Order: sequence, then C-alpha cells, then structure tokens
Amino acid sequence: MNKLELIDLINSINLLKEDFVVLSSGALVLRGILENANDLDIAVTVNGLNKLKENYDLILKTNGFYKVNDCVECVLSDMVGRKELIDDYYVQEIHDYLSYLKQSSREKDKLRIPLVEQYIKKGD
Repeated sequence: MNKLELIDLINSINLLKEDFVVLSSGALVLRGILENANDLDIAVTVNGLNKLKENYDLILKTNGFYKVNDCVECVLSDMVGRKELIDDYYVQEIHDYLSYLKQSSREKDKLRIPLVEQYIKKGD
C-alpha cells in the first residue's frame, strides 16, 4: 500500500496518536524512503492495546505480536523517547530501526540498510 493507503489504514484503527508508533516498512513509507508497505506494524501502549482488544479479536503470535486484522499487527511497547513525529504520526526512531536492520538475518531487511543509511546521511 502506498502512503495515502497507509494513512487511511492507520486512521481506520482509530487509536490516539499517543498510543501507537508506526514501525518497520510503514515508518519508511511515511518518511518517503519506500513507496509501498505490505502491512502495518505498530507498537502500542497498554491503552492502545486495550482499545484494539475492544474493537478486534486479537490473535497473539509466537513472535509477541498480535494480529489485529489481515493488514495490521501490533506489539505492546511504550517506545517512550524512541519515536519521531512524521506527518502527524509517531514513527520508529530511524537509528533504532537501522540497528534492528543490521542485526536481522532477513534478506529484505539487509536490502533496506543502504536506503536507511542514505536517508540518515541526507538529514545530517
């Protein structure tokens, strides 16, 4: 999904912006680093998780994430001090995400490293 579709999806889950942080490819799409994301991964506060539980039948996965629906997954994490505001949405702090990518063994993550490093370099 492109940036506009992603924003529509974010808005459709109806959480307060203080209760979630966009992670992974969604954060890259909001920043303009990637054109599209396959899904939306978010970190949620306890309040955010409780709100999602009120509105969705969450399924806990083995990796600690909850499947919200076919397009959204969430993980409980307050991410205090580890977020940036992009287009009125909190997103994962870029250096944290780069550290995650460098530790990952997934091929798709390895391919994102130069894109994120280039984005960081432009900002310096």
